[in-house]
Amino acid sequence: MIILGKMHEIQNQIEKLLGDIGVELVDIEYRREKGGQMLRIYIDSEDGVDLDLCSRATRAIKPFLDNSEFYYDHLELSSPGWDRIIKKDKDFERFSGSMVKVKMRKEFAGPSKIIGVLMGADNEQITVKLEEEVLKLPRNLVSTIRLHPQY
Repeated sequence: MIILGKMHEIQNQIEKLLGDIGVELVDIEYRREKGGQMLRIYIDSEDGVDLDLCSRATRAIKPFLDNSEFYYDHLELSSPGWDRIIKKDKDFERFSGSMVKVKMRKEFAGPSKIIGVLMGADNEQITVKLEEEVLKLPRNLVSTIRLHPQY
């Protein structure tokens, strides 16, 4: 079982290795699924994600993972998709003005799901504009924020 500190250390090293080849680490999932322990790594780049980029990224991080004491049965590298998660400060800056779907924690006294335009964020709150109003959502009560593509 991986402890939180070890996962943070692994994530930092993966982020560095990917950054060295011009690839952005978006998110990491580490969970038990049918067939074993899955390590799923979401990546992005200015030119998008294709099979070649996933292969280069895998070659960049696999030696590190193989030499660490980090256990997994399956490794998957993937694009974050159209509904990519927004987690890092630079994501909030990059996607300001984009439509997002915000899921709030149970403790939030308002709606559990909010769809609007991301206006910005700071350490305390995330600002989302709805049709008629601007909401300032407490960052500590936000469960997830994802891009919400308009179909």
